[in-house]
Parts: sequence; C-alpha cells; structure tokens
Amino acid sequence: MDIGLISRRYAKALADYSAERGEDSKVYGEVQQLAELYRQDRPLHEALQSPVLPVKEKISALCHLSPAPLCKSLTDFISLVLRHHRENLLYFMFHSFMDLYRERHNIREAELYTAAPVGNGVEETLRSKIQELSGYTVNLHRKIKPAIIGGFVFRMDDMLIDASVASQLAVLRRNLGNEPARKI
Repeated sequence: MDIGLISRRYAKALADYSAERGEDSKVYGEVQQLAELYRQDRPLHEALQSPVLPVKEKISALCHLSPAPLCKSLTDFISLVLRHHRENLLYFMFHSFMDLYRERHNIREAELYTAAPVGNGVEETLRSKIQELSGYTVNLHRKIKPAIIGGFVFRMDDMLIDASVASQLAVLRRNLGNEPARKI
C-alpha cells in the first residue's frame, strides 16, 4: 500500500470538494489546527485508530476538540475517511491537503531564525521583498535561536540564506586552520 498515493488522492478530493463549495481557505485553516492537534494529542491518535469506537464517536471527538465548529466540507471528508477505515492515513491526508492548497494558491512557508526577537517592521520588510522577488505569498515563521549569536538564517523550500555570526565564525576558523603558519 502506497501511503503517499492514497493520502494525495484523498487530499485532492478534499481540495476539489472544498473549492467547489467555496470553503477551501476555511478548510485549510481547520486542517492546520487538526494536524497540529493530531500530532500533539496521543490519546486522540489512539482513539481514532481504535477499532472499538464507532465512526460517529470518532467524528464527534474530532469536531469537539476543534476550537471552532468544523465546516461542512471537512466534516463530510472526515466522515468519508472514517467510513472507509482510512483513519490511519488521516494525518498524512491533512499534510497532503496543506501542500496541495499552498501549491494551488502560490503560498510558500519560510522560517526566519534570529538570535533575538525582531520587530514586525523587519519581518514585514523581509516578507514583502521575498514576495516581490519570488512572486509567491510567503508565510514567515519567526524563531529565536540564540546559538546563531547574531544576524539571521532564512529558509524557504530548498533555499537557505545563512547570514549568521556563528556561520561566519565557523568559516573564519576553517580558513585560519587550513593556512600554514608563517615564520619570519
């Protein structure tokens, strides 16, 4: 059984169904929340995998754990997945749907690592510049990583810009270590 193939087919069905109903952006937000909840909540994961619980109780558990009521497209999808006994692939389906949604709407995820918190102005300037250069809408996630000492590390897809003090020091150490010592 190919987990990726099955999850992508179900995700495409959810994307098409929710787009047809005009709920695709709402479903995207809800799927992000459910995927995070599913990843963090081990009892929920075990309950969904349980062959003892009926489908209606599993759907009810997912709907009640969500902070807001789920839209019709997503509840119909979850019901379909559970009726076909594919609950073990639900997490993969969520991630496949998020990837497909981002692809269809030209959205890219990016991470900005800094040694100290940066202001919203810096983040907004960086986001607008990246969007201007790439043509994509960018979701920028800021993360604090004191180990980089200063500067920043930016990662988007397979692009990495490492302008951190830590990496510059490492390059300097490497270069100084490779040069033979001169004697006068």
